[in-house]
Amino acid sequence: MKKVVIGVSLVLLLLFLGACNNETKLNNALTEVQLTDREKFLLSATSDQSFVFDFHADSKYKQISVWVDQYEFGKLVGEKIIHLTMDIEENGTLIFSTFENIGEEENVKFNISVKSNNASGGNSRTHVERMTNQSTRGSNPLEEIPINGNVVLATISKSNGNGMSSLSSEFYTDLDNRLGEISNYDVVYVLKSEFLK
Repeated sequence: MKKVVIGVSLVLLLLFLGACNNETKLNNALTEVQLTDREKFLLSATSDQSFVFDFHADSKYKQISVWVDQYEFGKLVGEKIIHLTMDIEENGTLIFSTFENIGEEENVKFNISVKSNNASGGNSRTHVERMTNQSTRGSNPLEEIPINGNVVLATISKSNGNGMSSLSSEFYTDLDNRLGEISNYDVVYVLKSEFLK
């Protein structure tokens, strides 16, 4: 267990250092980081799914809040099943990753990490879910994601159905009116963020 914690810490450190090269062009926006093959490999050693975003918020924003909501068949059943709020200083990087441990029941470990200048924070939680046999993932397709209000950053969808498809780009910008897209999926985890003044 100690080796896993050290390994995860090293991967996160390397990703934070590598993400410094990916500058967000627009003030008050998030950008999904285009990872190098090496960064993808390092993340895959410690996680099954991962999303990395850089952000730049002007000085009026003092905190970032990042969380995951859980939906089943299009209905919200778990609000903020993992959550992290921390102080920020304009630029930073956030990482969301999952690791699945399949046994008699499926356990999913969620990790959220944020680094902003000299401060960093993280939260992990193991969540028990029903077994599924299909999954798909997606992220907000906007090149520059404005940080106004609650922002949908990424999704992980799971199902035992007869196939799955990617969620529309509108799902990420108008979640409340697009829940029909996930009404046939057993579970959908939605990564969200909000910047606080």
